[in-house]
Amino acid sequence: MLRCFYSLAFVACLFIGLAGPVAAQAPGQCVITQTEGEAVVSARGAGRQPAVVGLGLGTNATLRTRADARVVLECSGGLRVVLGPDSRIRLSGLLQGAQAPLGLRLLDGIAGFLFDGDGSDGVQVRTPSAVAAVRSTEWAMRVQDRASAVFTREGAVFVVGREGRVRLEPGNGVDVTARGAVGPAVDWGQARIDRFKALLGPAW
Repeated sequence: MLRCFYSLAFVACLFIGLAGPVAAQAPGQCVITQTEGEAVVSARGAGRQPAVVGLGLGTNATLRTRADARVVLECSGGLRVVLGPDSRIRLSGLLQGAQAPLGLRLLDGIAGFLFDGDGSDGVQVRTPSAVAAVRSTEWAMRVQDRASAVFTREGAVFVVGREGRVRLEPGNGVDVTARGAVGPAVDWGQARIDRFKALLGPAW
């Protein structure tokens, strides 16, 4: 299981820095389409700049939101990402052995994911403790103190940690410890689902 985790988590970087304002998404790119509150984008060699509508993010760019801020990204493959408050996410490019053109790393905070269309390209999202792989679905992931929580609203999500893996069906959630131990898939109560909804806002 450990070998599987590191295989999924390995990143091959294909692009560097910010893509700049773009009209269409190339593989491995996302474009900011909505902003609320203060957020910044940074990349090696490109410095930091405010997250504004129309800004494109290339591989290795990191988006960070401040308290009470949210940002919506439209990414390749019909993926929409909603980044909640006090959160950091990085575009990571292709993951080793994956067919999906887009990889993301949620470093901290919360993000919601939605596919427009069939989501045939899929996406893999890493956290400090887990990897989640999906195609067409609606789901969310939260990272706190390196531990991860994943919830599936529609479709199926596969979650892999250093110790275990699980498949989530609609309404299921799972907790992964900071050490990568994957808990069981369980039906989340409405109160916990509502906490995710409140952090992500109406865009998710």
